[in-house]
Amino acid sequence: MNLLSTAFALIFIIIVMLASFWLKEEVVKEYKNSTTTKNSGPSFFLNKFNSTRTDEDGNLQNSLQAEYMKHYKDQDKTTLIKPFYTKYKNKNKHSTIYSDVGEVRDKGEEIILRENAILVRLPTKTKKVLKLFTHELNIYSELDVVTSQKAVKMIQEPNIEINGIGMKYDNKEGILKLLSKVKVHYEKPKDDNRFKY
Repeated sequence: MNLLSTAFALIFIIIVMLASFWLKEEVVKEYKNSTTTKNSGPSFFLNKFNSTRTDEDGNLQNSLQAEYMKHYKDQDKTTLIKPFYTKYKNKNKHSTIYSDVGEVRDKGEEIILRENAILVRLPTKTKKVLKLFTHELNIYSELDVVTSQKAVKMIQEPNIEINGIGMKYDNKEGILKLLSKVKVHYEKPKDDNRFKY
């Protein structure tokens, strides 16, 4: 009789132990699901977002503005509506990039502007205005480089249109390269009499 009651008590303890372990796992799983659901929304958001970056002397390097910004802390991601990026060179505006939507990654090291992305290199004493149209531009602010893997249309005043796939714009060097399938269309200005055929 003593052996039977000991076996029964042992079986009962094992059943209670297994039930407790299972219940603990279910509670932990439910807790993780509820915290993930709570954190899926933005950590904070701003209307009329504006951020500027300066060098050691306080001179503007670049600015990023947007009509609306949402930051997701758990995903380390920031989304932008109507972003507008401005690059400064020698205390003057050098180029602007804008689009319909954007995303900031890696604590601002990479800015992605999507949907109707337009880069405008402003005119200088030696260069005319240049406009570049594409679906997506990646800005690497520390490297001072802008890239795209999408189809690109570049318009250089007065009458040059260049199409291609992919591009890299090195702002430090002032060099813009189209990477593949490049096609150039040039229209001679009507008042240009240098070349008579």
